[in-house]
Amino acid sequence: MRSINPDRHLRGSFLVCPKCGSRAVAYDPTMTAAGYGPGLAVCNNPACHTMWEPFDPAQIWDKDDPLCSFRAPCNNCAFRPGSPEQEDTAKWRELIAQFKAGATFYCHKGVPITPTAEHGFAYPDEGKNPRKLRLCRGWLNGLKVWTKRFRDAGDAAGDVEIPDQGGEDGA
Repeated sequence: MRSINPDRHLRGSFLVCPKCGSRAVAYDPTMTAAGYGPGLAVCNNPACHTMWEPFDPAQIWDKDDPLCSFRAPCNNCAFRPGSPEQEDTAKWRELIAQFKAGATFYCHKGVPITPTAEHGFAYPDEGKNPRKLRLCRGWLNGLKVWTKRFRDAGDAAGDVEIPDQGGEDGA
């Protein structure tokens, strides 16, 4: 029987490299690079040198699930008011329409940075296998609020205002 690494939930945190699993990690909470950050980690394993935006292990609420969502939205979540993703109003409304149609949104924290990739990160299986991706806490909080608004208003096509993501439950 194969044993499961008890620290697998830490991969992608500021303690463990998401790519090779090394604990030889350099982390700077203020570092930015090419639009990534603030807060970047670099693997010091000579065979790896992966860079990523790490998550704080304290944000993990289920250590048995290495891909559980976080307790609260991350520091640069697309769903936080004033995020760069929301600056292009037309593109943001298009994204919201995709969510209304059932699309999901995955967190980038702990995913290796790859500027040439479609979304700028090397998501496992190019993002095509949701069983290897972490759902975004900001999206989950928004989904809860939007579902209630749509149900209450009976409006499946109206404008959607992004709720404040300050608390764990989106309230």
